Amino acid sequence: MKNFVLFIVLAFPMLLSAQNACDFFEFRKIKVEKTDLNTTQSDFGPSFVADEMWYSAFTQEEINKLSTGVSKDVFYNLYSSKTDNDGNVVGTKSVQFEAISAGYHVGPVSYCSNTQELFVTLSNFDHPDIRNKIYRKADIRLKLITAKKVDGTWKVTEQFPYNDSIYSVGQPAISVTGDTLFFTSNMPGGKGLTDLYMSVRTNGKWGTPVNLGDKVNTEFDEMFPFFMDGSVLFYASNQGNSGKEDFDVKYICKEGNSFSAPKIQNDFNTDQDDFGLIIHSNGKVGYFVSRREGGLGDDDIYKVTFTGEYNLELMVMDKKTMVPVPNPKVKFSDNIVAALAGVLLTRALPENSSVNATSEIEGYQNSSKTITTVGKPYGIIRDTIWVEKVEVGQKFVMENIFYDYDKWDILPESEVELNKLIAIMKDNPSWKVELGSHTDARGSDSYNEILSQKRSDSAVGYIINHGIGKDRIIAKGYGESQLVNHCKNGVECTDEVHRQNRRTEFKILEMDGK
Repeated sequence: MKNFVLFIVLAFPMLLSAQNACDFFEFRKIKVEKTDLNTTQSDFGPSFVADEMWYSAFTQEEINKLSTGVSKDVFYNLYSSKTDNDGNVVGTKSVQFEAISAGYHVGPVSYCSNTQELFVTLSNFDHPDIRNKIYRKADIRLKLITAKKVDGTWKVTEQFPYNDSIYSVGQPAISVTGDTLFFTSNMPGGKGLTDLYMSVRTNGKWGTPVNLGDKVNTEFDEMFPFFMDGSVLFYASNQGNSGKEDFDVKYICKEGNSFSAPKIQNDFNTDQDDFGLIIHSNGKVGYFVSRREGGLGDDDIYKVTFTGEYNLELMVMDKKTMVPVPNPKVKFSDNIVAALAGVLLTRALPENSSVNATSEIEGYQNSSKTITTVGKPYGIIRDTIWVEKVEVGQKFVMENIFYDYDKWDILPESEVELNKLIAIMKDNPSWKVELGSHTDARGSDSYNEILSQKRSDSAVGYIINHGIGKDRIIAKGYGESQLVNHCKNGVECTDEVHRQNRRTEFKILEMDGK
């Protein structure tokens, strides 16, 4: 890959929520393997486009021509193969973009799912030395176009406004929002032979390209950007730490409006060219291009599989004080014991699994939380269980417990709140409680007492039927005997004020055997 100007490797950014994307490799093991995509010629430019992986290669007919020394009218085509949800190629390859790319070298591409735009590089360069030399000549001129699907067919919608016949513009990596485009160019004023640039789109117009500066660009070539999670830029540079000229995969982390110092990613790098890394959005599979020994052609596409671990950092917080509970005790449904460091519980979590964590802290209303690794990238998962300090005799008003007029049947909208009490009872198995129902002062005292008792009995029956022992909960109807405001018999009040007295409460009778 020496002494060529540029081509394009694009991919949409990846969303990583469990940790800063700069920590992506900290929790992962990397396995590199060959793919079935490669031919005896150069295959390059992998990029994810919706549920497909696109890349550039020659047709078999063109390969046959090249093998006989014919290179006239031989152009790279775009191919696509279906991928599964993890990014693994599962389908056979098919040619894409034929009508637009006729007579051009085409690819790679970058797809923005947010705007449904496809960013494509074209070059009409034709040269007799093209065999096994991907755009290696200094007089290559590349340009960027944008396309969208119209009635199932790709149509060109825009020429990138900074294309120029004097220099090349290529290798775009579009952000997930579609408003930031990274690309490679040898335009005048750069730091080296080819530099990485950025253009921001505002109100539909691309802004003047900005050179990414000395932390990224050197006096040599920087190419093949891939912007991950809005915070990490992968790229290739032919000025590695050892001063060798082959391309190596490197990356930098965004820090405010600048970037960190570059890091080299040696898991991908050999003493030959290695470049064009892309990573699927779920962080389990990626692809890159290499000329390493043992390949089928010149530049081959390799698959990289990421396997790793999940580390839980769990804290128990007091709802009222907003302070961590010291030395918290938490029980996990898989019976794994977490390590305790001050106020922080730590443990490993299995992949594609969920575990229930329940606090067991004396003097608190304990609660539980389901923690899952399903669909999450490897790394640290931070979570919090919120608890509230309580004591015997404390009352809690249950909101949104409704009954029809003069009825005591449990309505569907009341089940939501009752289910919360069921969860509390399960999280606090030593508790015994009283569920009290209250009416307003309208109607006779005796009638209201009977009605409230029936309503309380109905609610307690629902709770017992959902797994709570009947020895742990008592039904009590208070009628109008415990009004919370002045609306007693003979006092005229609005219905809204009367409603404050129509409530359901639960009271802690015993906790922790006390």
